Amino acid sequence: MKPFPALALAEQQAVALSPQRKPQRQERPWPAGTRIVSADSHLIEGDYWFEGFPEDLKDQAPRMGFRDGHFDFRLGDKPMTKPHIAQGLCEAMECTPGLSDIAARLKDLDAEGVEKELIYPQRLFGLFMFGEMANREHVFGLYNEALAERCAEAPDRLYPVMVPNYWDMSAAEASVARCADLGARALMLPLSPGRNAAGDKIHYNASEMDALYGAAEAAGLPLAFHIGEAIPSAAPGAAGISLITQMQGFRAQWGALTFGGAFDRFPRLKAVFVEAGLSWIPSMLHDADLAATHFANAMRPALQHPPSWYWRAHCYATFMTDPTGLRLLEDIGPETAMWSSDYPHQESTWGYTQSALQAVFDATDVETAQKIVGKTALRLFRMDEPL
Repeated sequence: MKPFPALALAEQQAVALSPQRKPQRQERPWPAGTRIVSADSHLIEGDYWFEGFPEDLKDQAPRMGFRDGHFDFRLGDKPMTKPHIAQGLCEAMECTPGLSDIAARLKDLDAEGVEKELIYPQRLFGLFMFGEMANREHVFGLYNEALAERCAEAPDRLYPVMVPNYWDMSAAEASVARCADLGARALMLPLSPGRNAAGDKIHYNASEMDALYGAAEAAGLPLAFHIGEAIPSAAPGAAGISLITQMQGFRAQWGALTFGGAFDRFPRLKAVFVEAGLSWIPSMLHDADLAATHFANAMRPALQHPPSWYWRAHCYATFMTDPTGLRLLEDIGPETAMWSSDYPHQESTWGYTQSALQAVFDATDVETAQKIVGKTALRLFRMDEPL
């Protein structure tokens, strides 16, 4: 049985676990004017929190260390990941030097011809799972400051995605302004945001969120939703179940923004849906338009456009390899697609980046491919502007 086309790229390069991978060097130049940008890559956190936490709360600060051959991330005195799982993460990807060391990272980027990267977290997703966690202001505020410093080690190569205050709308505007001052290029929100400062469940389609959306729009910072929170137990099949369920799309989050009317109220607001690929989008847009047509009398608020219109006017999605999605570019909107390497995760293109990029050029015309592999990200995240 032949492998599914999405796997063929990796298998042709005999890709191993990330720390053992070797770069796939460019054999011939890309068409003139091509710029390669990863719209989703990762940097592991350091021990960002303890020193900045208030003295009376230091025992509650997240801590990151490297011990017994793996990264140990803990909240207070409780490890966030069991040691044997953390060891597996080290063997699989987290001990790739470039995940923590900027010089090693730039060497890898240069080898595969990646000019710039948008930087998402590594272990911070674990904290998103604690929707009612204490000290969110300190946890995410200190993370944002630390990430700004890390990206400043390569200011024309690495661009930070930061976490704004999404749980207290009285502080949202100031929080977004602080992210912008630190050089954020997007604002990451959890898929399941938990509860707000008053203890009520947060709903992205609620008008109470308008303070955040208005501040993001005014700052020109896209909202970003990234897979990584829906981790199943360690029962049989967990790794495969986790991947295929997380990469099935963002219907709930996109639906909340669209049907909740956020894009009508904030016509310059942008949203990016990260690492679920492209192929989920056409069926979602079909179902959304069907809902608006067949349940027109129940649409509250009434939308100014068909739901699918908002995708191409406001939204973007990233992918690494997605042969089905590339065949559906016209249904998706090629201007909404952005390639990413996802460096250096197990599912990343690290080790076969040139093959992954060639698949984009093979799928469409040069001008469109150049937008997908870099130019759209450069414009959306303002990567040609200084931090």
